[in-house]
Amino acid sequence: MADENAYSRETDLTGLWSGHYSEGAYGPTPFSAHIAENGGSLIGTTLEPATFGGPSLVELSADITGGRSGQNVHFTKIYHPAPGVHRTPIAYSGTVDEKLTRIEGEWRFPDGWSGGFVLVRASRGAKAEAIERKVVEPVTSKR
Repeated sequence: MADENAYSRETDLTGLWSGHYSEGAYGPTPFSAHIAENGGSLIGTTLEPATFGGPSLVELSADITGGRSGQNVHFTKIYHPAPGVHRTPIAYSGTVDEKLTRIEGEWRFPDGWSGGFVLVRASRGAKAEAIERKVVEPVTSKR
């Protein structure tokens, strides 16, 4: 029999996360991340307000790939192509709390420019549970 806790939302980072990143004089920029973890590997996407790029941009999205080993989390973020948006990989590294509800750490560009980030779990994502369907009998009126 397989260990039913080997893969569950209680033991991985799968879900929706919300937080911010910041750097020195630049105020915090909010962002959200949808993360899927499978066997310690992370993939996902992020969404944030456009604070750079072309004037018509409202939001910026990016792909993330990385991993988790125990409480240590790392991923690389690369923005999706858009006018005026760079494609330089940004390395994120941090630690997650024991309840897997908060990740805190540092982001860094290859040239050394860096800052901090915090993500808090907003949702554990869809659970792999059977959903019961209830059949409702139609009500008939008696005249």
